[in-house]
Amino acid sequence: MLRRLTKDQNLMLPLPDDMPSVDPSSFEFCPGCKVAFCSKQCLKNAVGQYHSAVCTNGDPNHPLVKLDELWRNIHYPPETTSLVFIVKIIGLVIVSGKIPEIFGEFYQTVEKSGNTHKVLQPEFIAQLDMLRDGLLQIFGENSLVQQILTRENFISLIALIGMNGQGIGTSSFADYCKRLDNLPLTKDEKDNLDNRMEKLYDKIDEEVGIFTNVEGTGLYELQSKLNHSCQPNVQIVFGSSNHELSVVALRDIQQGEELCISYLSCCQLDSSRHSRRKFLLQNYLFECECMKCEAQKNDPDVTSDEEEDSEEEMECS
Repeated sequence: MLRRLTKDQNLMLPLPDDMPSVDPSSFEFCPGCKVAFCSKQCLKNAVGQYHSAVCTNGDPNHPLVKLDELWRNIHYPPETTSLVFIVKIIGLVIVSGKIPEIFGEFYQTVEKSGNTHKVLQPEFIAQLDMLRDGLLQIFGENSLVQQILTRENFISLIALIGMNGQGIGTSSFADYCKRLDNLPLTKDEKDNLDNRMEKLYDKIDEEVGIFTNVEGTGLYELQSKLNHSCQPNVQIVFGSSNHELSVVALRDIQQGEELCISYLSCCQLDSSRHSRRKFLLQNYLFECECMKCEAQKNDPDVTSDEEEDSEEEMECS
């Protein structure tokens, strides 16, 4: 995977013995489009649920291939997997002949809270219309798909994925990084390892963009009800390196206490109140009023970068 992401076929990892091994002998490939599935049963389930309606049959000029290329030119992380997810939903509707009932509850959540996500801002509407038109050209003959892809419903679907979609982080590289963090290294060994890993991340960033450890997107009914806090008491974990999600407590939780996750990365959680709230407002369109933000409301309204610059200036003086 890393050789693909860095486009370096000679890439060698530090401490390679700690890299989780993946046995490709169990993989099963779709005979049409050659997409890999984890097992024969996984392929069988996919074909029976959605894949038979969206398989490109290996045609490089298939409209879905062209639409994917178009989307990759206009999207940005973490919407990397949104198009594939939408296509799978459409395939599910076509194969089953009905719109899953579960989407009714998800849509109600969107209607109550409003379309609050960055991809629904005016500057992206033309791109979303282009995506919707492309999907209609491919699947528009199906009457149920026509219902999903009315402009109003399509915007709601994008909002649904943007607000409640959970990035599925199951990459072996992420597991490898966690293992490295737990190794008993000396300070010099740790500094050397950090330096090599930083260069690796920079290489990935140069070639394909920021590595987000998101290999898919899913909608989870209970997880989607969790609100954000800059001082979360639970976190999302993919402990089995598959689609199974666990909500794990970060500390003791009192009876009746709301469960909250963080929409921010670990590094962002350590940033200033102003930086956190700025990111949340830009990306999720709400001003955070969690306990941590309220406790820090008298802090200076400067970003973390500005704080660092100020500290450097103080050191120089």
